[in-house]
Amino acid sequence: MTSRTYRTGNSTGKTYFKNVGEGFEVGFVLSGKTVFVGNFLHSWEARRWYSLLNSEIRSFSNKYQVGPGCTKSWFTHFLSAHLYTTYYSFLDKCFSQHSKKYKTAVKKDQKSYEKMSRRWDSKTNTSRFLKAA
Repeated sequence: MTSRTYRTGNSTGKTYFKNVGEGFEVGFVLSGKTVFVGNFLHSWEARRWYSLLNSEIRSFSNKYQVGPGCTKSWFTHFLSAHLYTTYYSFLDKCFSQHSKKYKTAVKKDQKSYEKMSRRWDSKTNTSRFLKAA
């Protein structure tokens, strides 16, 4: 497990990266309360998000200061909403990369299939790969 600690006033926050079952979990805990949790299947995605999470927390704390009329619970909710917004935009980028990769693989396999199917006699030696039971 990898972790990084942040301190502000009397509160302590901690980001973590750990293996969970077949995947990975990246999260942020502030004063014992879970503010953010994200799950990943691939370690490279989780590591990229972990580094982005740490930089987002630093930039958020520099940009937004806690004022005298601001409650801790409201500010924690604000931080949580910001982190989840960033998390889902990060996932959109990852999904578009996966989608592009699999679309090119399908195109390549489809071209190979079309080349092979030209040589087949359609009346003999062909059968369906999957049939409904």
